[in-house]
Amino acid sequence: MNTCKIVEPSEQRSYSRYPCHLPVKITTKSGECDGVAVSISLGGMLVEKTEFFVDYIVKLRFRIPTMTSDIETSAYTCWYDENAVGMRFGTLLADEVLGLNQFFDEINERHQPEGLPK
Repeated sequence: MNTCKIVEPSEQRSYSRYPCHLPVKITTKSGECDGVAVSISLGGMLVEKTEFFVDYIVKLRFRIPTMTSDIETSAYTCWYDENAVGMRFGTLLADEVLGLNQFFDEINERHQPEGLPK
């Protein structure tokens, strides 16, 4: 029985999402595969659809530019469609949250329109 429910991504978001292009290692009961996160928040990430079987609980490993080590966390499949999988992070460590917030600040600075105060 499939325990996943297909819903609109906007119905599930609790945190601001930021665009990214981050390689992600996904581990499921079925094995490992590589994916690409196309948006990220403190609560989770959107991963372009890969060839893995959508399990409810997976392990994620990825690195953001503001950290020197990988973030490794469990994640829960919140929704999926033919193009992507929405994943909610399990527990993040304090230094991982700090690194993510620094990464988000860098993204905001890159997308700041010219002439507006930073």
